Amino acid sequence: MKDNGRIKTTQESSFRKTVNILLPFLIYFVVHDLAQILLAFLVNFSMGAFGNGYGEFMTKNASTVSGLLNALSLAIGMAAVWPMARMELKWAKVLGGTETETGEETALKTLKYVLLSIFAVSFALGVNLLMALAGLTRISERYQEVADRQYGVALGIGILIYGLVSPLAEEVVFRGLIYNRMRRYFGKALSVIVCGVMFGIYHGNLVQGIYGAVLGIAITYSYEWFGSFFAPVWFHACANTAVFIAGYDKVVKGNIVTPLNCGIFMAVSVFCLLALWKAGSKK
Repeated sequence: MKDNGRIKTTQESSFRKTVNILLPFLIYFVVHDLAQILLAFLVNFSMGAFGNGYGEFMTKNASTVSGLLNALSLAIGMAAVWPMARMELKWAKVLGGTETETGEETALKTLKYVLLSIFAVSFALGVNLLMALAGLTRISERYQEVADRQYGVALGIGILIYGLVSPLAEEVVFRGLIYNRMRRYFGKALSVIVCGVMFGIYHGNLVQGIYGAVLGIAITYSYEWFGSFFAPVWFHACANTAVFIAGYDKVVKGNIVTPLNCGIFMAVSVFCLLALWKAGSKK
């Protein structure tokens, strides 16, 4: 059977489908955690081997070092599942088209990505402000611990980690592998929602879970809408970078959390969605 040109596999058992969907995440998770343990051991060993000056520097910059180790672990985990992801991306025909575009088509595509960028930033900030105004960010100790760790890194390093490494690694796993495999079995609508919810659960705490699920659904739909793996990676990168920068300075973070700002960001999001829909109708 085919669904929009893609083959639906109906003869595999439910167990086999579940294994095919979850196995890449399990491999990624195990390799990531083992890499993190090994890297932490090597850092601790180096602190004892290279003298007090080195140890003091590493201790003083512990949050940044921890962030870099996590980013490296993410990259190693992604590398472990990349061969599978590459096959899925080729199957989905989203590694990049070879057709020649006209100048008008290139301009339209550029406009759509500009709108996607603005939507990603405004929607991510709007949802974050809404959760803060609702008091959700204050009731989760686990979220506070994660936030303190994330915002403890140096600004430039944080942008590199959360604006580049994390989006790329997580998109390879969730959209490149999990979503493409789910899409093959269950079709678009259910797969978009379930993949988004799984992305929320992956974050491990209530606040980031809700935010991750909402954003994950939007990211997954952008993949389907644009038909390019670059779209979810770019969406994710723009959203992460905007939220990280907005929350990095406590004064700025305190001043930005207002109902008016939340309303403005959400209104911009709606405007961008309408503009994207209109631009999409011109294909």
